[in-house]
Amino acid sequence: MLLQLTLLLASTGQVLSIPPRGSCQPFHPEPRSTHLDWNTPRPDDGGFLANRTDVHTEEFFNNPPIKRSSLPAQSVSAPLNPLLGRATPGQWENLNGNAIYHAAPASWGGSRLDVFYMHRDRKCKYKSRDRYDGGWSDWNDLGGSLDGPPACCSRKNDNYHVFCKGTDNQPWHRSYNPGSGWGPWQSMGGTMKHYPSTCSCGSKHVGIYVTAPDGQCWHRRYDEDRSGGWYSWENMGGFLDSAPKAVTWGEGHTSVYCKGDDGQAWHKKYENNAWGDWESLGGSLDGEPAACAWDGRMHIFVKGTDGACWHKAYRKGSGWGSWENMGGKLKPGRAPDVVVWKGKMELYITGDDNAVYRRVWENDKWTPGWENMGGNVDWKPSAVTWDDGRYEVYGTASDGSCRRCY
Repeated sequence: MLLQLTLLLASTGQVLSIPPRGSCQPFHPEPRSTHLDWNTPRPDDGGFLANRTDVHTEEFFNNPPIKRSSLPAQSVSAPLNPLLGRATPGQWENLNGNAIYHAAPASWGGSRLDVFYMHRDRKCKYKSRDRYDGGWSDWNDLGGSLDGPPACCSRKNDNYHVFCKGTDNQPWHRSYNPGSGWGPWQSMGGTMKHYPSTCSCGSKHVGIYVTAPDGQCWHRRYDEDRSGGWYSWENMGGFLDSAPKAVTWGEGHTSVYCKGDDGQAWHKKYENNAWGDWESLGGSLDGEPAACAWDGRMHIFVKGTDGACWHKAYRKGSGWGSWENMGGKLKPGRAPDVVVWKGKMELYITGDDNAVYRRVWENDKWTPGWENMGGNVDWKPSAVTWDDGRYEVYGTASDGSCRRCY
């Protein structure tokens, strides 16, 4: 009876409000003391910058064998149900593909949109569209030998930077530039855990952030005006237990978030040409955080150890507010995702029923409950905004196909 009522509410397009819940593993909002020194980088001892002989050559990464060890195929998923959530048939679009992990949508501005993913043969695939040129391109093969989802950002029109963790545990990079198109994959050096994060703070700068095997955060910065482009790796210290998440509200600012090995959320900010100290934000995280920033504001979203989505906000001049329980019931091991455009945030989660849920922040308030968007998604959702305020979310279905909701 309860299941029938749930489906009836969803099929009529009603918002399904899931209230905050209790749990045997409660969320601890207050920062806890730690005996660890997050702000003094520890000696690398060859863990990150070691001269290794077991790495891929750039020739291999750019021209991998056609046949390599593939990840096992998953069972075919049930079709995405157009009667759930926003209830308009065809609103979930099947882009096909054969992905593992979540997708990475990105836009360089205007009417251009691209989506990247790791194919089951470990190559990076992408497809693109321009709203004024019609529909989607075919899936294009960027090659590579990936061990996790790619990360992508754009610092100006006609430009992309794509980063990934290779099967040799090195960070790799490939860029797209006007006139020359896609360049080759380049090894960035270093040895990493998890997958990378990237963001661009202005039209000339881009950064990559990774977690080293010993849990320290490392950063490498690109400057268009610098000969050779890239600076050396910088050790930012810390005791990370997740992939980092980097965001920016504009030129001269970057913030990095992570889950610490103590389960708390941690934050480090670059401003006034210098990095500040790591600060504990408290919380009890189950996985890496999501974050966004604009106009001196920052928002971090996490899956708590109680299974709910939690939120903490920062405003320049007044600092951090308290943790807010957003409710919801996230799928184990799946982080939320958030995207913002001109002060309007859209927050997405994958529920424990594999459907995608959404809440919207607009005019300084949240919608009252989680909206069921339907779907049958295996991984975390991936959100993007493009074309002056269009919001979309992407999910990987259990059959590996890339699905788009708009």
